[in-house]
Amino acid sequence: MKVTNVRVYDLEESMVASGFPMLPYVDENKFEDEVKKLRSWSVDGTNPHYQRILRLASAPDGSGHRNALSGVLVSFNVTGTNAWWMQFERYHFIQIVSSMSKMHRLKKMIETDDFEFHDKVFENGIELLKSLALYVEKPDQVDEEELVYNCPMGLELTARVTTNYLQLRTIYVQRRNHKLKEWRDFCAWIKTLPYARELITLEEEKNV
Repeated sequence: MKVTNVRVYDLEESMVASGFPMLPYVDENKFEDEVKKLRSWSVDGTNPHYQRILRLASAPDGSGHRNALSGVLVSFNVTGTNAWWMQFERYHFIQIVSSMSKMHRLKKMIETDDFEFHDKVFENGIELLKSLALYVEKPDQVDEEELVYNCPMGLELTARVTTNYLQLRTIYVQRRNHKLKEWRDFCAWIKTLPYARELITLEEEKNV
């Protein structure tokens, strides 16, 4: 499991926007001023937008009061096994911007004899793929489906992903103690995001 090239967007904007339900109208000039204050402000607990989003983030799961967290966007490259990707893709608010092609990945690995699998993949599974190397030289003699269907689930693939703090909160609660170490590693990465303790992992912090 590897996460790189992380970008976080609209954190301060979402903090300010979390107050919209209590306003009779929105002054766009004031909105931008408040965002600028947050960007230049050192967290000491006094900013009213920060205090508000803390209260909203602390609302019970499923209450609907955490919706402002969906505006905090996170983009990153993540490398995980085929087995992990199958579970990751079940989350509805995950946008895969672009990802490796399994077929092209396998073809390149056979061409270069450079096989990148999780360290728990048995060697005989990798040897089976190596035995299909004639796919490169004589593709008409190898069933491409055989190549894909006999590929170990530990094949590592990389994709660019966009999601948000609200979805990462759901993932964190559901997966932080998962038996698959990749999930535990991913949740450990979630904890490194800006304000993760205050806005994402807070239930864990409360129980410490």
